[in-house]
Amino acid sequence: MSRGPMKEKSLRNRAYEHIHRKILAGDLEPGQQVSEASLASEIGISRTPVREAINQLRSEGLVLQVPRYGTVVRRPERQDIEELYELREGLESYAAGLAARRAAPKDIEALERILEEMRQIAAEFRRSGRPALEGALLRRFLAADMGFHLALLRAAGNRRILKVLSESHTLSRIFGMPRAEHDEPRLRKTEQFHAHVLAAARKRDPEGARRAMADHIRSGRDEALERFDRARAGTSLSGAEDLPEGLVEELHHLESRLGGKA
Repeated sequence: MSRGPMKEKSLRNRAYEHIHRKILAGDLEPGQQVSEASLASEIGISRTPVREAINQLRSEGLVLQVPRYGTVVRRPERQDIEELYELREGLESYAAGLAARRAAPKDIEALERILEEMRQIAAEFRRSGRPALEGALLRRFLAADMGFHLALLRAAGNRRILKVLSESHTLSRIFGMPRAEHDEPRLRKTEQFHAHVLAAARKRDPEGARRAMADHIRSGRDEALERFDRARAGTSLSGAEDLPEGLVEELHHLESRLGGKA
């Protein structure tokens, strides 16, 4: 491959990551127009790779083309949330069972370190006296939450499942908004679900790991659907929070601190 096509692919990937981060962080909100010119100016590249990146996001269902208006960030429907969580429950609970059979000692250690990170964050939060996580602590907790799931998927040893579910994790976080704030009960609940999955993986109990992960995902689905229904009904969602800026960077930071991919 010549250097020209390689450079074009690099620019397209750069544009894709930039736009994807803006959607994930809430800087580009559902219904908001996606401007090729503005994004190209932000990134410092031509509009062609930005257009190609937008086309990729459109194929992934994150944006859509509105006739005579342009490209907008897609607004989720209830069915989107249901389908994404059904996908996660089917594949991720199966992957948890695979991980319980296949995980190497280093995989279990990685999961233990991430769970300990979550516990340390929870302890810092309790000492702060605040009603809910925010700022850097919220970024760290969300990164650890996502990192635990990704580490478990890697331990399962199925690259295709990892690829599909890595994408659906991002989509479920976007489509699941607005989300409940991370208060003490929510932190404890998340930590306990992860601890149950890890305990089953340590014991080489595939069925236990599968059940624990399915319970975890169903709980997240029920919460996301409840908040979606309340938002559509116009009920106040006091305490709802957006994904914090810098979450993707925090996940990369977590991976580097744990000595590789989380």
